Amino acid sequence: MHSSLHSRPTIGPKPTASIAALFAPRCHVAAAKTCSFSLKKQQLPELTFTPSLPGQYSKSNPSSTAFASSTPRTVRASSSSSSAAPASSPPGIDSLKISFYVLLWYAFNIIFNILNKSTLNVFPAPWFIATFQLFASICFMVGLWVTRLQPVPKVTGKMIKALLPVALFHTVGHVSACVSFSQMAVSFAHVVKAAEPVLSVVMAQVILGETYPYYVWLSLVPIIAGCSLAAMKEVSFAWNGFNNAMISNVGMVLRNIYSKKYLGEFKDLGGINLFALLSLISFFYCLPCAFFFEGYKGGVMQWGAMWDSAQLALGSQAAFIKLLMASGVFYHLYNQASYMVLDQGISPVTFSVGNTMKRVAVVVSSILFFKNPVSAMNWVGSMIAMLGTGLYSAAKQKASDEAKKKEGK
Repeated sequence: MHSSLHSRPTIGPKPTASIAALFAPRCHVAAAKTCSFSLKKQQLPELTFTPSLPGQYSKSNPSSTAFASSTPRTVRASSSSSSAAPASSPPGIDSLKISFYVLLWYAFNIIFNILNKSTLNVFPAPWFIATFQLFASICFMVGLWVTRLQPVPKVTGKMIKALLPVALFHTVGHVSACVSFSQMAVSFAHVVKAAEPVLSVVMAQVILGETYPYYVWLSLVPIIAGCSLAAMKEVSFAWNGFNNAMISNVGMVLRNIYSKKYLGEFKDLGGINLFALLSLISFFYCLPCAFFFEGYKGGVMQWGAMWDSAQLALGSQAAFIKLLMASGVFYHLYNQASYMVLDQGISPVTFSVGNTMKRVAVVVSSILFFKNPVSAMNWVGSMIAMLGTGLYSAAKQKASDEAKKKEGK
C-alpha cells in the first residue's frame, strides 16, 4: 500500500546525511580488466529513489511507493590491480532476470490490491488489517533471517533512534492508505496516490531546502489535472477516502525525506532489512492505535462482530483466515519484489516508469475484477495523471544530471 517510487535527485543544498547511494549503478567489468577508483579523489555516482510504495514502503507504497530508495548502499570497486572483479553475467541473462523480477513485482502488487480490497469488503477494519499486514511482514522476515536467506542486520540503539521518526511516517502512510481503500474504489485511490510527486516537490523544498527548475514544476500540472478530471466523475468518490489517500501521500513523502535526513550513516543496512525494521517499529506504533481507534471504539469491542460477519459472508472461519493471511503475505512479497528490481542497478527513470506502469496495471486489473463503473472522463483523467508521473520522473532525472554537471565544472 503502499503507496508509488520516483527518482529523487538532490537539487540545491545537499543534506549532510545522504542515503542516495543504495542503488548506485553496478560496475560490470570484463574478466581481463580491473575496475579501480580513487575513493579520495572521485565521488561515486549516487542515485535516489522514492517509493509510491509501495506503500511505498507506499512500506508505502512504493506508494506507495517501495521505499527502497531510502537505504544507502555504496558500491566500491577494488583499487588493487591484483584483485580483478568477477566477470559480469551475459546481457541477455541480466535482461531476463530483470524482466522476471518486474513481472513478480507487478503480479504480487496486483494480487495484493485485490486481496486487500476483498478483505476490507467483508471485514471493514482497516486498522486491524494494516496492523496484521505489518505483523505478517515481520514473520516473513524472521523466517528469512533464521534460515540465513537474508543477512541478519546489526541493530544499534543509535540506529533505532534514527528509525523511530521514519517508522512513524511509514505507519501514517500505510494505515491511511488502507483506510482509504476501505472507503472508495481501489482504482480511484491509486489515481489519488499518483499525486504524491506534487507533495514531494513542495515538502522537499520546505524541509530540505531543495530547489527545482521550472520544468519539474511544469511536470506536476498533468498530475493535478488528471486527478481532478478523474475525481469529477468518480462514482465511488468520498471525501473521507480522498483525504486519507492524501494523508497517505504526506506520510510517504515525509518518510522518504526524513530517511534521507537521518539514515545516511547506516550504509550497510540494505533495503529489505530496512523495510523489515520499519515494519517492526510500525507494528508497535500501530497496535495500540488500532485498539484505541477501532477495536474498542466507543468502549465496546468492535472486531468480534465484524469477524462473525466476515465468516458468514465467506461461508467459514477458515476461508476468512486464509484471505486475511494471503493479504499479509502478498503485502510483504510485493514490497520485497520491488527491492529485488531496484537491486539490479537499473536507472531511476527506468524504475519510475516501471512504477507508473505498475500503477496503471493495478488500476485496470482492479476495475476488471471488481467491475467498478468507470466513465470516459475517469479513464482520461487517470491516464493523464499516470503520464504526468512519468514526465515528473524524467524531469527530476534531467534536473539531477544538470546539477551534477554544474558540480563537476
